[in-house]
Amino acid sequence: MILESANGGITKSKLITKANLTSGQLRHYIQILIDKKLIAQLSDAQGIHTAYRTTELGMKYLEVYRSLKSIAVFSQDQK
Repeated sequence: MILESANGGITKSKLITKANLTSGQLRHYIQILIDKKLIAQLSDAQGIHTAYRTTELGMKYLEVYRSLKSIAVFSQDQK
């Protein structure tokens, strides 16, 4: 959800709302995504405002994820 929400760029507060996360959860997950180069952190010239954008690698990841999700079959009756 974070990668999809950050496609095209998004501020931290809007990302928290759109991905339905707490600020603590976002800090945890965003760092992982930055480390994996799936999300880029953007700052203004003064370094005051921060935004996030899904990278090209992140977009490729989403494409593969969607492909796998579309062919996966999950049974509701797994007993």
